[in-house]
Amino acid sequence: MRFYSKTLTDIENEVYIEEWSVSSSELNAGEGWRIEKRRLRGGPSDGVDVVTVNNGVLSFTVVPSRGMSLWKGECQDLPIGWRSPVRCLVNPCFINLEERRGLGWLRGFNEWIVRCGLESFGASGIDVIKDNMGNEVEVLLPLHGRIANTPASLVRVKVGLNPPFELGVEGIVYESSMFGSNLKLKTSIVTIPGSRTIKISDEIENLRGVLDEMQILYHCNYGKPLLEEGAQFLAPIKRVAPRDEEASKGIDSFNLAGPPERGFIERVYFMELLEGADGHTEAMLVNRSLDKAVSHRFSAKSLPFFTFWKNTAAEEDGYVVGLEPGTGFPNTRNFERKHGRVVKLGPSEKYDIELNVSLLLGRAEVEEAISRIEAIKRGAPPIVHREPIEEFSCA
Repeated sequence: MRFYSKTLTDIENEVYIEEWSVSSSELNAGEGWRIEKRRLRGGPSDGVDVVTVNNGVLSFTVVPSRGMSLWKGECQDLPIGWRSPVRCLVNPCFINLEERRGLGWLRGFNEWIVRCGLESFGASGIDVIKDNMGNEVEVLLPLHGRIANTPASLVRVKVGLNPPFELGVEGIVYESSMFGSNLKLKTSIVTIPGSRTIKISDEIENLRGVLDEMQILYHCNYGKPLLEEGAQFLAPIKRVAPRDEEASKGIDSFNLAGPPERGFIERVYFMELLEGADGHTEAMLVNRSLDKAVSHRFSAKSLPFFTFWKNTAAEEDGYVVGLEPGTGFPNTRNFERKHGRVVKLGPSEKYDIELNVSLLLGRAEVEEAISRIEAIKRGAPPIVHREPIEEFSCA
């Protein structure tokens, strides 16, 4: 396989390209696609780099300045993502993660797909670490960690010159500290011309000389038009429990979306999913008419826990649901550690993840995906806990 490659950022070799583009006609590789890199100017977005990939059918924007998140997408005039009260991309230099007792992450939260981690994710809270003198000290770990507000140190575009002409954006993000975690995220975000699927392949490596902890969760967020009254979350659920008493109120219809509701308080559901014979599982958000959906397919071994975030608040307050596969649940790291859901990586050890996200259009495609989920379930009914359980949450 032959590839065309272009490095856009490489801080080690002092490479930085502010504006650049390439297309199918220039490389004589496939038809109808284009990749463009630019830097945003003005307001909170000032200095943010974005790389937009348009495969001729599906387009999406990768944000190297924000941990290689995917900001938003579009397919055949259908917007993918959500409308956050945070309207524009926010340069991490304007984010104070410790603000509001560790809730500063929310000041920049508006992406379609954003990673939470790597040192920690979940609720802000106190944990104990060893300082530079080996003493145990208490520290505040902010909501959902630091990776989403850490710029990539290397960004490269890679295009296959032979069929199927893969279009990829690669990046490396370091979450590093002296006397602290030193984790490396190497990511590849790939699509194929004319496809409605994105494949995210991540490798997380512990660069320290000692054992260290790692957590990651993929916060995949959807608003209108996929989200609407009557839309459904579908997955081969093994067991599910509400996070807290507020979520318990809606357990009978936890997988169904309501209309935008003023004053709605978020409801969160923690679950384990069944896996197919190949070790993979699938989770979907399906619209009311069953003719539009988004599917998430991933290994249940690398991402063994799943969170469904339901925030059907007024549109101006962020009408959205989140489908969130992860290495654990978004509690405090201290709680997750006690329940064995924090990954431990030895020196130079790596953790591999692949997440495939597909937009499904037409009733036939949606029903085919539903059939795949039903096949994984094999007729097994889910175990539904009506109240929070201590194993899943501290509420």
